[in-house]
Amino acid sequence: MNRRRKRRIPFAAYAALIFNGALVATPFMAAHMISQAYGGQKPAFESTPDAIAATRQAMNERFGQIAVLDETSPRQVWSDLVRAALEEREMPRVRGLLLGAPAMLGEEDAAALNERIKVAAPAGDEAVIQAALSYLPDDLQDEYQRRTQPLMSMFQASVPASALPTATSTATATKANVVADARDADDEPRVATNRLGDLRQHTMAAVGWANDDNTDVPAFLLSGIGLILADPEAREGASVAMSTLRMRTEAPVPFKSYLSKRIGDVVPVAEMKKILGAELRNELRYTPESEAAVQRVFKTAIDRQKLEPLLAEFRILREIAHDTSVESAIDIVSRVKDGVDLRAAGLVSAAGGDRAVALAHYDGDNLLSTARTVVPWTTTLKIQFAGLAACLLLLAFVALTTFWKSFRRNKPRKKSAVYLMEEHPA
Repeated sequence: MNRRRKRRIPFAAYAALIFNGALVATPFMAAHMISQAYGGQKPAFESTPDAIAATRQAMNERFGQIAVLDETSPRQVWSDLVRAALEEREMPRVRGLLLGAPAMLGEEDAAALNERIKVAAPAGDEAVIQAALSYLPDDLQDEYQRRTQPLMSMFQASVPASALPTATSTATATKANVVADARDADDEPRVATNRLGDLRQHTMAAVGWANDDNTDVPAFLLSGIGLILADPEAREGASVAMSTLRMRTEAPVPFKSYLSKRIGDVVPVAEMKKILGAELRNELRYTPESEAAVQRVFKTAIDRQKLEPLLAEFRILREIAHDTSVESAIDIVSRVKDGVDLRAAGLVSAAGGDRAVALAHYDGDNLLSTARTVVPWTTTLKIQFAGLAACLLLLAFVALTTFWKSFRRNKPRKKSAVYLMEEHPA
């Protein structure tokens, strides 16, 4: 009885099945992991501690590249930049250069500077500034101290002793100053500059626009949003936006185009002008009734749900101005092209402070590219990454094994046809 021998499934079939299965699963796993890491509800360039640290490191790298010049030591380049900033009386830029000294000095000077910072009495940025001052020439140190010296101390140093207040009055003044300083420290810093005007000026602009006057429509609408619909924080940011919108430069300002488009998306311009024309067609000057009519039109014609994202961007502008200054914020924001760039500018300002001011001046084209988004490694993301790595390793293992077996396979044996013939009785 002839038994039929079972044939084993060749290795190639197993390899093809495993390889194709892993090949199909890998893209889906990678897409899901990317969606989990970058497709969440959190916006890009959020100011987390990890993102701030990574952004500051990227800014230091840019500072290091600025200080590299042929045939000139980094320390000399750095001191020349500080001298030029002092001569131009740009003190925020000077502070930014001093804060960037650990990245701009050479390796030996930077190592010594970092050791001095570690043992310095003040902490934070002030320790970096005081340590960096010692690496400047004596004349620059004196100039910096003179420009940063309080005005009252300069006055007291210049008047005779007889003109100084008595001990009692001095103690009273000192106590008042301490109380004022404590009050200022408790209060949140505000953007003092108001570039939006007031409701009276805005009403007169509305009257002119309703009567087809030559009105700057984006500036008028921005002023109305800031004065009538914005909360105090968004109003401060709208003031920064107004300053940027009114910049007079020969070079194009990308933020102007972006801001005008954002306002046009939120405000129904044609409808608002039609309503204002009907409300103010008989008005030629300011009246309380016309002011009330303008406020009513802005509150009813603009959709608050569409307006909220714009107000959120104004709040980012406010934070940028608080981290630097109003003038520095205008310089930084002028390079913003969209909402992602605006969040990047906010992260750079939060991470760098005056460092961002100096970097915007010397390397403005690359300023926003220093913003970094750090993805937190959650347990779910680690499991997905492990699964993706296992699939890639399986693909590599199957491919290498198949390649190796293709060289190691046995050659077919040749058999004589005589021995394969069946024997039959005669």
